[in-house]
Amino acid sequence: MKMGKIIGRVTMSKVDASFVGARFLVAVPAGPEDAPDYAPLTPLPLGSSFVVYDNLGATVGDLIGYTDGGEAAAPFVEDTPCDAYNAAILDRCNYQPPRS
Repeated sequence: MKMGKIIGRVTMSKVDASFVGARFLVAVPAGPEDAPDYAPLTPLPLGSSFVVYDNLGATVGDLIGYTDGGEAAAPFVEDTPCDAYNAAILDRCNYQPPRS
């Protein structure tokens, strides 16, 4: 599982039937520096954001745990096209950098 931060929403006029009841959000990868205080992320290079399937109710600014690749389609019973899946909304994340 990887960490990401929600930065926006996707609006569609039509959606595949397997996605009914959920939504798509725009996220960016996040690291330990984003966890302690939920500070705004620094803009990343073009192409760093991705679309994530969300049925948990995440909102803009939330830190999430997501899976991508083949594992993103695992929660679905039917074959469903999904590149990233929101597996958890992180309420709190503690990180202690390794000692040098």
